[in-house]
Amino acid sequence: MQKKVLAVALATTMGMSLAACGGSSSSSGSASTTAAAAAASETTAGESAAEASEATEDANVETIKIGFLTPMSGSNATYGLQVKAAGEMIRDVINEAHPELACALAEAAGLPNLNGAKIELVFADSKQDPTTAASEVKRLITEENVVLMTGQYTSAVTKAVAVVTETYGIPLLTAGSSPSLTDPDTGLEWYFRYCPNDDYFIEDAFKYLDYLNESQGADIKTVALVSEDTEFGANIRISEQTLAEQYGYEVVEDISYSSSATNVSSEVLRIKTADPDAIFMASYSSDAILYMKTFKEQNYLPKLILGQRGGFVQTDFLDTMGKDIEYICTTAGWSADIDTDASKQLVELYEQYTPDGTVLSEGCVKDMSNLLIGAIAINQAGSTEPEAIREALRNLDVDTSILPIPWTGITMNEYGQNTSGNSFIVQRIDGEYRTVYPTNAAAIETTVPMPGWDER
Repeated sequence: MQKKVLAVALATTMGMSLAACGGSSSSSGSASTTAAAAAASETTAGESAAEASEATEDANVETIKIGFLTPMSGSNATYGLQVKAAGEMIRDVINEAHPELACALAEAAGLPNLNGAKIELVFADSKQDPTTAASEVKRLITEENVVLMTGQYTSAVTKAVAVVTETYGIPLLTAGSSPSLTDPDTGLEWYFRYCPNDDYFIEDAFKYLDYLNESQGADIKTVALVSEDTEFGANIRISEQTLAEQYGYEVVEDISYSSSATNVSSEVLRIKTADPDAIFMASYSSDAILYMKTFKEQNYLPKLILGQRGGFVQTDFLDTMGKDIEYICTTAGWSADIDTDASKQLVELYEQYTPDGTVLSEGCVKDMSNLLIGAIAINQAGSTEPEAIREALRNLDVDTSILPIPWTGITMNEYGQNTSGNSFIVQRIDGEYRTVYPTNAAAIETTVPMPGWDER
């Protein structure tokens, strides 16, 4: 009964949250309908979860099914397929013996605490649409008997899917960065996030401005906030407004725009007129491309452009813009120049999974890290019982130096957020992102101010 009440409350809360975010039709309104339907199926949920548990709880199980959701069609398919390849790579690292790799679970074939059981990834196409994603996750749980869900999720998709995983009692791991996912009021009992949330990333961004002013005399005093208006950008905007005031930076322009915009000339003119020292941008790839092209058309650049991940770390943005995005910065959950054996080896191994030459990106690393962590938790639990996996996720025991992202540590709070996960800031130099902050991880010093278009 308690689970049913929680599911109904989530359905109402998530539906209102998504509707309030606006944005493109792919990430609004209809998620609440899916949420309500999931909440209403409590009896079936309990029976199906029990069946899934009984089908896989034997310690001698040979195959463990993990659901992996990612957009494999639609506007985000290119990135989604790159994430899929990263998931396949981690699956193979776990399932095959790779004693040459420093990565967790690589030494032996399969999960040692479950007699070498192999991971089977059951893929589903989210189309980056909350309603579709929720429906597919319900199918994976009730028909495929997956014991854990992960993959590539936006915050809006995560919220819709979380209603389903809460109802069925299945652990969900995503890198969706909205702070509300692990807010006490949200009350998710089966959701886990090991990466920093947006509040962590944004506070580090303002600390970075302080660092540039102190160490390089950057004289940055004013900022413009540019945010797309779905769950991703809307939450970042609120946090940026709060932290700008806290850190003493004047917000001279604050623009919220539709992520499906096809023309941002008037928005860029507003920014140009305000002439901020720095622009903070929360954008997906297509709109980030549109803004950068329009900045060039209007021959405008501030001292610093700093993205909040999103499109700024996706390969379609990087490949399309080429040299025109030299010197931009972005917050990041990972960087290719991180100097650990596990990270460097996986960067090299990924080349075998992407014959088109696509390099491993920050977003892919966060998503494949969740898969690896899920497998570590299953192995630590020595069981495929969802309750046991959840307990292991709450008390994960692992050396972070052998994870793809070497976080400072893992300290899970009661709401499923790792409070010891650190972030990085990178700058695009000679066609690559290089770490510039924090200082103990920096590979280079920041180039600031950005050279103007006519100085390149």
